[in-house]
Amino acid sequence: MPSMVDYEIAGQEVQYLKAKLSPEEYVYIEPGHLIYKDASVRLGASAGGLRGAFSHLLSGSAVFLLKVEGPGEIVSAGFLPGKVVRIDLNGNSIIAEFNAFLAMDSTVSYSTKFAGITQAIFGGEGVFLERFSGNGSVFLHGHGLPIVKDLKPGEEIQAEMSHLLAFEDGMEYTIERIGGLKTMLLAGAEGEGLFFARIRGPGRVWLHTISLFQLAAKLMRR
Repeated sequence: MPSMVDYEIAGQEVQYLKAKLSPEEYVYIEPGHLIYKDASVRLGASAGGLRGAFSHLLSGSAVFLLKVEGPGEIVSAGFLPGKVVRIDLNGNSIIAEFNAFLAMDSTVSYSTKFAGITQAIFGGEGVFLERFSGNGSVFLHGHGLPIVKDLKPGEEIQAEMSHLLAFEDGMEYTIERIGGLKTMLLAGAEGEGLFFARIRGPGRVWLHTISLFQLAAKLMRR
């Protein structure tokens, strides 16, 4: 089911999302990503229950989603240069990296998914992932440039954890160490991730070329 909201992804290397809302039409966005809104647009808070609040607190992201109701126009964007990735669910679901969410239609269901303590400590990402399901569109912010991989049945890729943006729900997904102790020490010193996600098809995987984990590590060394 296509979204009825009038969306526009604008910009080149640094993109932002514009949404034009009709009266009583609303979307949900991540707090802190709203750049501006028309005065006629109303804001409200929506919580994902105790589990959702707890997982957001652990990951360091916002506890509440913003409900943005028309009429009027809003613009939101990510914190770093990158692309806005639109994913139309069409009755399916995706699993996304916890800090990637930008906006979603009101018809989309949202929940959190425990990713495991190994990923939390060694993957450079949050303890939880986000699951989006149902009908409508989800918008993610990919740092740098997005890469889309369509895997055939049985086909696998190994993605460095902090470069994983999202993947279709139902795909096999495990975390594993790459290399021995020397590789881990050298990679860690350079701000590289130590663990990779092994993802098996069939299904689609979205990655992004800039890692928040690696960027933070590089800045700390300066």
